[in-house]
This record gives sequence, structure tokens and C-alpha cells, in this order.
Amino acid sequence: MPSTELDDLKSTWETLNRKLERQYSLDLHQFKERKLASFRSGFQPLVTGQIIQIICGALLAIFGGSFWVDHIRTLHLVIEGILLHGYGIMLIIFAARDLFLIKQVDYSAPVLEIQKQIAELHAWHLRAGIWFAVAGCFIWTPLLLVIFYKLGADVWMHRPSVVYWLIASSFVCLALSYGLIAWSRRPGQERLANYLKTSSA
Repeated sequence: MPSTELDDLKSTWETLNRKLERQYSLDLHQFKERKLASFRSGFQPLVTGQIIQIICGALLAIFGGSFWVDHIRTLHLVIEGILLHGYGIMLIIFAARDLFLIKQVDYSAPVLEIQKQIAELHAWHLRAGIWFAVAGCFIWTPLLLVIFYKLGADVWMHRPSVVYWLIASSFVCLALSYGLIAWSRRPGQERLANYLKTSSA
């Protein structure tokens, strides 16, 4: 084969190789973009839920804050309002932490790094789930008392035994929650443990 034909063949082959490499890079880029878009969309329900949680937390914090400020001279009403105010702030902070961790996920990073970032988010959800479980055992008591007060019945003043019963019920709820968690850690209760972890996260 003459050298000119060999050079032409070599040049054609190199051109074809460059085109294939460009096409491969383009296809790989498009594939990654589709996967990342799908990955991002998987977080959308969580993001929406946290935004709703922030809104609810803000409303509760405003309501609780205005309630205890309006009744600053009545100690038990101040306590009820502050508890609701604090729970509202807790909702905001926990949701903001979620959104921050989601924002920190680097979709261009290696898969292992993304997995670490998601694992951090998952671990935070497990811890937050415990905090919400504990707070949830108690927060309904001041909420009920404030609702009854708004309806014209100051239960704390006129029926303190009902308040004691509500507080005792909160501690029973906490004990049952702790007992359930402790039971899930026993050998043979792996399904229950996985269910609790999944539901909290």
C-alpha cells in the first residue's frame, strides 16, 4: 500500500476515533444528567415537606409567642405559650437543617462521596425522629390547654386534676415509646427495628 494511502487511512481513522470519543463523551454526559435529574427529583417530596414544616413551625411560633406575650401576667398561660413557641422554633430549625444537608449534596462528586452525604442526611433524620418522638409525647398537652382556653375554659385554673392527668399521659406515652425502641433492639426484632428506622427517616 502506497504511503499516501496509508497516511490517508491513518488520518481517516484518527478523525473517526475523535468523533467516536466526542460522541461517547456526549452520551455519557447526557446519561449523567438524566440520572442526576432523576436523583434530584427524588428529593423533591422531602424538600416540599420541609418547606411546609417551616411554614407550620413559623405559624405555631407566632401563635405561641403572641399567646404568652398577651398573657405575660399569668404564669401557667406563659408556660403553655412558651412551650408552643419553642416547638414551632424546633420545627423550623430541624427543617432548615434538612434543607441545608440536601443543598450540600454535590451531584458532581464521586458516587461514594454522594453516598456519604446521603448517609449524613439519613443519620440526622434518625436523630431528629427521636427528638420529635419525645417532644410529640408532651406538646399536645399545652396545645390542648391553649385550645380550651381560647374556647373559654381555663382548665389549669378550674380543673387542675385534668392537667395532671394529661401530664401523666404524656409520660406514659414517652415510656411506651422508649419501651418500643428498647424492644426493637432485642435479638429477633430486626424487622421492627428496620421499620422504626425507616418510618423515622
